[in-house]
Amino acid sequence: QSRRSWIEDTFCKRECAGIGICLSFASIPLTPRCCCGRLVGEHTLLETGPSMSSWPGPGTGQQEEWSVECHTQTSATDAYGTIDFQDSAGRNCHAKYVRVAVDAKAEALLQLMRSEWQMERPKLLLTVHGGTENFPLPLKVRQAFSKGLITAAQSTGAWILTDGINTGVSRYVGEAVKKYGTHDLRKRNAVGVTPWGVIDNHSDLIGRDVLRPYQPLGNPLSKRVCLNGLHSHFLLVDDGTLGKHGCQLGLRRKLERHIQLQKIHPRLNQGVPVVCVVVEGGPDIVSMVLEYVSSVPPMPVFVFEGSGRAADLLAFLHKQTALTWENHPILAHFYLYKTQITIFDSESEDQQEADCAILTATLKGTKTSPGEQLSTALAWDRADIAKKHILVYGQHWQVGSLEQAMLDALVMDRVGFVKLLIDNGMTMNRFLTVSRLEELYNTQQGPTDNFLHLLVEDVKQTHIPKGYRVSLIDVGQVIEYLIGGAYRSTYTRKHFRAHYNLLYAHCKCSNWLAASLLSPLSLQERSIALRDLKVAQQQSSELGDSPLFVYNFNDLFVWAVLQRRQQMALFLWQHGEEAMARATVACKLYRAMAYEFQQSNMDDTTAEQLKTYSMDFGQLAVDVLDRAFRQNERMAMKLLTSEMEAWSHFTCLQMAVSSRLRPFVSHSCTQMLLTDLWTGRLNMRKNSWFKIILSILMPPAILLLEFKSQAEMSHVPQSQEALQFGWDTGRPEAAQEGGHTVVKVPKCTPYTSLPECQSFQFLRLYDFYTAPVVKFWFHTMSYLAFLMLFSYTVLVKMEDRPSTQEWLVIAYIISTAVEKTREVFMSVPRKPSQKLKVWFGEYWNVTDFLAIVLFLVGLGLRWDSGSYRTAGRITYCLDIIFWYVRVLDLLAVNQHAGAYLTMITKMTSNMFYIVVMMAIVLLSFGVSRKAILSPDEALSWSLLRDVVNQPYWMMFGEVYAGEIDTCAGDTPCVPGAFLTPFLQAVYLFFQYIIMVNILIAFFNNIYFDMKSISNKLWKYNRYRYIMTYQEKPWLPPPLIILSHMTLCVTAIYRKHRGLSEQERDSCGLKLYLGQEDLKRLHEFEERCLMSYFHEKNQDVLCSQINRVRATAERAEEMGVVMGEVSDRVHFIQDTLQVLDSQLGQLQDLSALAVDTLTLLSASDSLQQEEARLGHCRPITPSRHHVPHSWTLPHGGGGSVDIMPCHTPRAYRSTPPSLMISLVFLKNVAMLVEIDCFCFGCIQKHAIASLIPIFPVVSWSLAVGEEVSVYSLEEVEVAGPESSISSWSSQGLSAVLQPLSSEGCLDGGLRRATLVLCTWAERDVLRVGCVYVVKAIQPDVVRTWQRVFHSDTPLQLCLREIQQQRAAQKLMHVFNQVKPENMPHSPRFLDMSLLHWHSDGQWLTIERNMTGDFRKYNNNTGEEIAPCCGMEETLLAFSHWTYQYSCRELLVLDLQGVGSELTDPSVIRAEDKRYSDDMVFGPSNLGDAAIHSFVIKHTCNSCCENLGLAGERKDPFRPPLL
Repeated sequence: QSRRSWIEDTFCKRECAGIGICLSFASIPLTPRCCCGRLVGEHTLLETGPSMSSWPGPGTGQQEEWSVECHTQTSATDAYGTIDFQDSAGRNCHAKYVRVAVDAKAEALLQLMRSEWQMERPKLLLTVHGGTENFPLPLKVRQAFSKGLITAAQSTGAWILTDGINTGVSRYVGEAVKKYGTHDLRKRNAVGVTPWGVIDNHSDLIGRDVLRPYQPLGNPLSKRVCLNGLHSHFLLVDDGTLGKHGCQLGLRRKLERHIQLQKIHPRLNQGVPVVCVVVEGGPDIVSMVLEYVSSVPPMPVFVFEGSGRAADLLAFLHKQTALTWENHPILAHFYLYKTQITIFDSESEDQQEADCAILTATLKGTKTSPGEQLSTALAWDRADIAKKHILVYGQHWQVGSLEQAMLDALVMDRVGFVKLLIDNGMTMNRFLTVSRLEELYNTQQGPTDNFLHLLVEDVKQTHIPKGYRVSLIDVGQVIEYLIGGAYRSTYTRKHFRAHYNLLYAHCKCSNWLAASLLSPLSLQERSIALRDLKVAQQQSSELGDSPLFVYNFNDLFVWAVLQRRQQMALFLWQHGEEAMARATVACKLYRAMAYEFQQSNMDDTTAEQLKTYSMDFGQLAVDVLDRAFRQNERMAMKLLTSEMEAWSHFTCLQMAVSSRLRPFVSHSCTQMLLTDLWTGRLNMRKNSWFKIILSILMPPAILLLEFKSQAEMSHVPQSQEALQFGWDTGRPEAAQEGGHTVVKVPKCTPYTSLPECQSFQFLRLYDFYTAPVVKFWFHTMSYLAFLMLFSYTVLVKMEDRPSTQEWLVIAYIISTAVEKTREVFMSVPRKPSQKLKVWFGEYWNVTDFLAIVLFLVGLGLRWDSGSYRTAGRITYCLDIIFWYVRVLDLLAVNQHAGAYLTMITKMTSNMFYIVVMMAIVLLSFGVSRKAILSPDEALSWSLLRDVVNQPYWMMFGEVYAGEIDTCAGDTPCVPGAFLTPFLQAVYLFFQYIIMVNILIAFFNNIYFDMKSISNKLWKYNRYRYIMTYQEKPWLPPPLIILSHMTLCVTAIYRKHRGLSEQERDSCGLKLYLGQEDLKRLHEFEERCLMSYFHEKNQDVLCSQINRVRATAERAEEMGVVMGEVSDRVHFIQDTLQVLDSQLGQLQDLSALAVDTLTLLSASDSLQQEEARLGHCRPITPSRHHVPHSWTLPHGGGGSVDIMPCHTPRAYRSTPPSLMISLVFLKNVAMLVEIDCFCFGCIQKHAIASLIPIFPVVSWSLAVGEEVSVYSLEEVEVAGPESSISSWSSQGLSAVLQPLSSEGCLDGGLRRATLVLCTWAERDVLRVGCVYVVKAIQPDVVRTWQRVFHSDTPLQLCLREIQQQRAAQKLMHVFNQVKPENMPHSPRFLDMSLLHWHSDGQWLTIERNMTGDFRKYNNNTGEEIAPCCGMEETLLAFSHWTYQYSCRELLVLDLQGVGSELTDPSVIRAEDKRYSDDMVFGPSNLGDAAIHSFVIKHTCNSCCENLGLAGERKDPFRPPLL
């Protein structure tokens, strides 16, 4: 309601008060018309205005000039809402609209468009001007305009302003939107600024906040225009006039200037650029262009050359030089702004794309600095424009301008510009500072859900106020929270905190000194404070702008991930080092963020999107690993375990496991590395378990085993213990030669006793016992022995004092507890709570903790001599279950058993909800059964057992058949006992048949799902097994206590030596590389990354979709070229025909010259002969008659039998030009008859060649009767946009020769005769063509004489021609609106009025049709059964005319040859009631014909394509009297 009130309070409409009379309309006294374009009776204020008698007459003149300000009044707008455009193709488009006054404020219009219509902020305004009438565009120009305009608009987020009508250039804009645009209303910003008074059926749009259907098909007889249905918004400008164009231009210009003042982006200070696009146009376009380019600030103009009229004129003037224009003041003034005008020639081969040309012209036309142009291109997100025209070689840039552009590009998420700036020398080491990175994290651009603030709240465990500025320390804590485990961010370390606090301490000091300067101080104190302020600001600037980050791309990459800017993150991932590690980090962060979204009950769509992002980066990590593995296996393995200083000293493999990136861990490269880690330095392929067990039992056999060399183990990381024993491959203390670690290994045999060999043998023993696979078998053998002893302890009688076996069990479990404690405290996390959280996150650690605690409880109870000992023994019996289940973890090491164990784990974890539902069913039956059978039961623990005992066993088939009927036997029945069998039956049905089978089906589904991925899951879990035994001491419990003592001594020693933070971070299974090795590793990874992207780009280029797209583009280009070639071929053919005609004329002229000379010679000879004969004898004159073929018949000599006219008309017997020809021909004939011997050498064609000197073409032109032809022409009225049909003022002469006098062509209303045109004036008829002359039947004329008392045949002929012209116009509109799947385009012949001079008859004439003449329906509504597409199209045309004219007109009596039609009947219902107002011919049968058509017409497929099917079933209702 507030929205409606705001629109109605802000915008108005204008209505004419009906005061002035326009002289041009006042010439018809019966229908006086106001200057606003309305009739006097149509004004709403007619009651208060002057009477009809007071309106001035045709000759009185205008007393007061009509104006909008004086003669219109305003009121609240009554037309706004949504237009639902509907056309015959079934396409629906919606558009917002509002009716506004011509003096509306531009600020209010912009607020309406931005706030109410929710249009996006414009970054460019494309105002399109051109012709308002329909005009043809060349194919290339049309394609360039359509594609260029829409591409420029969509790529920059521009608004398009047009007139919004369905004709002229606005229609081409709509077609461009349809072909290249989007259907999203928020993205389709095509705004039409249209005059309200010229819109056809604008009364249908009146309504407040309504949805109005609108048919964008205009009436061909109407002077108004329709709205284009492909525009998204309409501003309907109302100045109180009707049918007058141009009132919208002023408001449109104001709106353009106001939009130009708006900011292009909140971060940028530039205004919105405006560019005028010119296509075709009239004289007013030239003045408008001059106004645009001369405005302040100037607006550039972009002209499409080749579109016609004004556009071509501007292109021609643009090519001229200043010397050409110096004598023309207007052109000279125009030349001053030549640089503001850009001409686009689509025919030029070196012309760039139209969209690029438009945007380039916009940038150059604004005359701004390069920095402002770069900001504008940045707002458009058109990096290609900036690359070609802004960031060019030789361009000078101010210090810091590119850094600000980089910051804007990052904030605005412009990936292309970030890449462009990096390519142009922008270095991240100088750009990225603490202050800028914090500004990026606190930007308001991007996601609007403030998810980062929510994560900060979760980390701080407190609520942060609105507007809180996130610091980098907060970001570091968020990263640690998301990654979890032992990860420590760079932003939370001591050195960064110290630098950060120092930076902001200087900032606070600067603020305090600045505030002290404002307080009253002495001059000396003020100077000291000012000096301290300068020093503090300088130090703060140095600290804030100093490059703090070593891996700058890593920090930006993490920022892009946390801000959920996936495209920016993908781009930044490609730059910098450790790409594979960054991919795993992004995978982990996205996965953790998705989990937080789900836990916070936020948008599920965003959570799924984050999961997709995580999978994308995970796949990138796998692809890079695969590429590296295919190039170099050992280098790829080094990438997995090399220490990453920038990522909390983690390894890539550790991060992948933390991210649960199973495809990465199950990759062949990772598995090969895990295999090398599992076997250690042992080199065994077959029967490894047998050799290991034998070596454990017989230690001397160790020296017989094979071990791997140092080179073979160079890619395998070593533990800290291995480093201490001299196998360090990366410590700085190790001897290095040429950047490589060198370890000298002596050549020894097992029996050598040299000191070096003894040391080497000792290392062999160490390598054997520290191998994880050896540890596994050693611990497994010890564990199996422990289980045997524990089983013996619980199976035999427990004595007062523990036996030896029990003491061994106690020692094993206590030493295991010590080992578990060591695992907790030696884990990587820093805080004890975090250590416990990570440790208890493992399932088997929980079971071990329960087993140890339960055993210690049992151990404490067994020392009692009383009943507690029994409890302790029972506790032992229960505790051994946990230790036996622990064996399953040992089986998980095996590939086959581990897969099944994974399935069991998955089934157990997913069956929770089904088990809960089964428990609910069980309790519902158990409680009711127990309550019925035991009504007097007392409270006890056995009550709960009895409730669930028997119902539980019933699930497994034990139904207790003997207890089903409790009343059987001598036992007395309790009340309600008869219900228990029924309850048991229902319970067994649901529990045993339904729930148990659902559980089985659920397990079966899990089995098949897990079977396909069980191998990958086992490979993923294999890392945990290997790391477990890699970190375990080699001695098993209870001997493991010796290892613990050794570790304690080592820890004390290292503590005494002092352990730095970096060394503590380096603890773990990692590969330590020197600087040279690390550099080579990064170079290798970079090469792999480049190779990966190269292969990916090749795959994209060679993909099927890309090939199809490229083929389609080439086919489209070839289609354009073929069209041009076809046009050129037609042009050449026409040129050759003209040339042939001219050559023929030259040949005829040469023959004529020869014949003329011969004729003159013969004439002289004849005169000499007559003179000679005159002297000899007297000459008797003889009469030479002109042959009948040269005479014009008079009277009734014609072959056309036509009724005489009532009033004979005066006519000219013979055209003057024809008379000259006839006189000449008579003279020639007389010369021929005088003396034939004189012309024996002259041929007939030579005489005929004399005739082309005159208007007559050949001898046969003089054959026939003279007639006058009057044509119906289109005359423009009230401007070029509207026209009416008018008869030509003068007829043109022709000569027709009748060909037949039979009545075979006669019809019920007309009589027809075939004639041949032998001569015509001004090509009104084609010479040599056969025409049909039609006359009205005499009885029809006699019938209509009571209506038309004089000139009845003339009146009937005029209405026949008008009827065919109306049908012709309707057919023209029909061919334009019909869908493309209706290929046939029928048309009606042109009909003209004919005056036969010999009889004074008024007839009609049209071209004769040859072929199979068919009639498709008649004027009574009967129609044929269609058998082809043409017949269906014609019958659908009749149906369409009825619906298109709002059931006022109906075209019937369709007949003709093929697609050419003639003699239609236009049915109009009013003609039957008002017989004296016949508009069309006498074949109009009125309501009866319409009613008959509605009943008899059968809709076909063409009717369905036009959207007409079903509409004819509405009953016909004649109009009210």
